[in-house]
Formats: sequence, structure tokens, C-alpha cells
Amino acid sequence: MSRIRWTSTARYQGFGLVEIMISITLGLLLTAAVLQVFVANNRTYKTGEAVSEVQEAARYLQSELPRQLRMAGYRGCLSKQDITLINTLNNASTVTYNFNAGLLGYDNLSTALPTELAAHLTGDPAPLTGTDLLIVQRPDSQPLSIVATNNAAQLFAVEEANDVLAVGDIAIVTDCNKGHIFQVTNITLSGGKANIVHGVSSLTPGNQSSLASWDPNNKLNIYSTNAEIMRYGSETYYLATNSVSGRPALFRKLNGGMATVMQDGVYDLQILYGIDTNADRQTDRYVTAPNVTAWSQVLTIQMELLLGSSETGAVTGSQTLTFNGSAMTTSDDRWYMPTVVTAVLRNRLN
Repeated sequence: MSRIRWTSTARYQGFGLVEIMISITLGLLLTAAVLQVFVANNRTYKTGEAVSEVQEAARYLQSELPRQLRMAGYRGCLSKQDITLINTLNNASTVTYNFNAGLLGYDNLSTALPTELAAHLTGDPAPLTGTDLLIVQRPDSQPLSIVATNNAAQLFAVEEANDVLAVGDIAIVTDCNKGHIFQVTNITLSGGKANIVHGVSSLTPGNQSSLASWDPNNKLNIYSTNAEIMRYGSETYYLATNSVSGRPALFRKLNGGMATVMQDGVYDLQILYGIDTNADRQTDRYVTAPNVTAWSQVLTIQMELLLGSSETGAVTGSQTLTFNGSAMTTSDDRWYMPTVVTAVLRNRLN
């Protein structure tokens, strides 16, 4: 008679429901902890990237803007003298080609721009409401020497001027008594000097026909070896929406050309002007543009810019910052940082 053998099934027993539930719970807790670490690390990474991006933009503006602004109104040895330039350009009274002020500011812009500013920005992105705008007029090259007395049609500069100036450039020639703004219509080399013509042409803006010829019998039209010539122009700085990124940006407009993006992610711009009220060549107080009674009194420019990161999710919620002298709360979770750029107009100081 065969014997029936019984085998224990204890070692084949599976997990019970309670054990499964505990395992799932522990797994979920572990997954949540890992996700939390991932989210925290991702936010830390995003914050670090955002801070780095904004700080890099601030460094660029801190370096570039003062370099552009500090030469505002420079006219050689005319700079500290209140002498009006002779402007031979067409449209010399417009914001674009009136070079007498040296600089010009607009405060707290609205959608209805001043007529002269609207004409200046024709075809350019519209400025953001509530922000400021600055126009700076300055040389765009090193001074070059005049080497012979001019005639009615042309000036005679060092040969190097042929490499610096080009047909169509706006230029300024000055000595310590007077100055002319004109457009270069031709340059030729002759006898080791550059002959710079300032005639009537089809260029924009062109020289006025009544002023293009400089009568050498009038001492106001004579420039000799004590004079210098420079390429000259205006730069307009303002905020508008960047059509590529969809974000506010700082735009720069050169002379009558189209405005282009100088720095993306600039959300606000407020400008103060340090003025000299007692003619001692020292800044006495800072004011907004409407309180500048004479732009020749401005010795320093202080631009406060609010920079923001391109990516959202850099911070939790919003930030509370101090900007333009007041507390403000940001509207999203980008990283924001104010930065102040101060430029000293060195040609107006002692």
C-alpha cells in the first residue's frame, strides 16, 4: 500500500491585502519624496538660471549705457559754452535732427505721444505706457583734426577722416567759438588730406540748400587748424514690446533709423536727471524730465531699470521689491531685479 506524502504550502504563501496596501503606501511616500526633491532641485536650477540671466543683463547695461551716455552733448571745446550750433540739416527743428539740446527726456509716457516724439518714432514699436524715454546726442567717433582752412564747399581734415567718415554720415565741426552740424555728401583724398563735402544731395535728411554753401567771407563759416571734426548722431532709449519674445525690452534707435532691441526683459524704465542750479558744475539735485528747465543744466543721468527673467517658475508666487522709491509686487513668478545705471556727462563737469 503506497503512502500519501503531504507537502507544506507555507513557503508558497503570497502577500496579504494589508501587506500590499502598506507596500503601495510606502511606495507612494517614497515617490512623493523623490518628486519633491526633483521639484525643489528643478526650482533651484530655474532660480539659479534666472538670477544668472538677469545679473548678466544688468552687467551689460551697467557697462554699455554709461559709455553711450557720458558723451551726451559733447562738442569739443564748445561743450562747456552755451553757444548754439549752426545746423545745416533739413528738418533741423525736429526731435531727430535738432542737436542743440545735447539730450532730451520724456517722462511717464502715455499712448498719446507728444506730436514731435510720435513723428520721431514713426514705424517703430510703440513705447510702453508709464515708462520714460531718453534721447542722447553725442559724437560717434574720435575727434579728427582740420588741417587747412575750408572753402564754401568742403572741409579739409586729416587723411584718416576718409576711414572714419562716410557719405551720408552726420558730422560736427567745431572750434572754441562756433560749430556746424551737417551731412557728408562726398569725400575725396587729395594732397594727404580728406576733402569733406557738405553740399545739397538726395540723402536723408540732406543739407538745406540755403545753408549747404558756407560763405568763407563770413567768419562763422571759417574752420582752420584749430578745429576738429567728428561723426555725430542721436540715440533714443525707450521700452517697447519685443515682437520676438513677447516681453518688454529696451530699444535703441540711432538717428532716423529703425529702433532695435538692445536688451530683452526690461520691464520698467524710470529716469532722473542731476541738474546744476547754480552754475558751479556740480550736481545739486535730481529731478524728473518735466522739472528740467534747461537741458544744458543736466550733469548726470540716473536710469533705473527693472529686469526680469525669460522663464517663469523661478520663484514661488511673486516678489516684493523696491523700485523707483516705492514698494512694488511683481505680477508673476519670474525673477525680477532692479538695477540703477548712473552716467556722468563728463564734458559738463569741471
